[in-house]
Amino acid sequence: MENDFKKEARKQYLKYFRVWFIVAGVLFVIALFVGGAKLMNKGGERHNSYAPAERVYDYADVLTDEEEQKLREYIAKKEPEIQADIVLVTISEPMESRSVSWEKAMRDYADDFYDENNYGYNGVHGNGVLLLDNYFEGQAGSWLSTCGNVYEAFGDYEINQVLDAVYYGLDDGAYKAYKAYIDTTCYWMPGTSASTLSIPIILVISFVVALVYALIHLHQKKAQDTTQANTYVAGGKPVMNVQRDDFIRKSVTKRHIERSSSGGSSGGRGGSHRSSSGVSHGGGGRRR
Repeated sequence: MENDFKKEARKQYLKYFRVWFIVAGVLFVIALFVGGAKLMNKGGERHNSYAPAERVYDYADVLTDEEEQKLREYIAKKEPEIQADIVLVTISEPMESRSVSWEKAMRDYADDFYDENNYGYNGVHGNGVLLLDNYFEGQAGSWLSTCGNVYEAFGDYEINQVLDAVYYGLDDGAYKAYKAYIDTTCYWMPGTSASTLSIPIILVISFVVALVYALIHLHQKKAQDTTQANTYVAGGKPVMNVQRDDFIRKSVTKRHIERSSSGGSSGGRGGSHRSSSGVSHGGGGRRR
């Protein structure tokens, strides 16, 4: 008898919540699909054998050998996540002259370095980003050159976020600044921040959302069934003897809503131009 009662209770429970179990199942399948797609994207192979393996060029000698190696290893780990080459170049050279501005000289140097070395994760002159950092006294500053998918993803806002990370990171030394360059670049690439969530976490979140929604719905439904507008009215039907609208007073409140000056993603192709090689690049820079 007790077993029959449990079976019947289980049957009624499953019947009542069948819709929400379906919802949870759908979310489960979606989470598997999204997680699988991210894993496939994360494991994408590099398709460019013409570029050098080197990613860290410390011509200004601001990094130790150990720090250079750590950055190389970190870049190798991060590149597959964003499907783009990540290059760092430090120099200590005068850029500005009477005929060329600092900005144009830095931009051309960064773009040409990228193009001449055939960088690009998916092919020559393809997906990638290069940070050129100059330490020459009176002309110090950074320039970020974007190409391929980074060019398409990075507008002025994202470019400035990376430059900010480098600028403020230098307070803690060159290594911290260039690690921040890598991290910030990866953070602002589409989809990479979400990919840090593991598939089990995504599945748990999906199930919990479905379960909470089901419980809220059940609670609201019970409230509607037990207490309605005519619950305590004789005969179940309310009687309205008088219907009248009394206009008492008019009060108008005006409020000025400030527009936010801070922006999010700016849509990609920030600083769009063509290099001397005819390759489409984006980017920007600043002196310090």
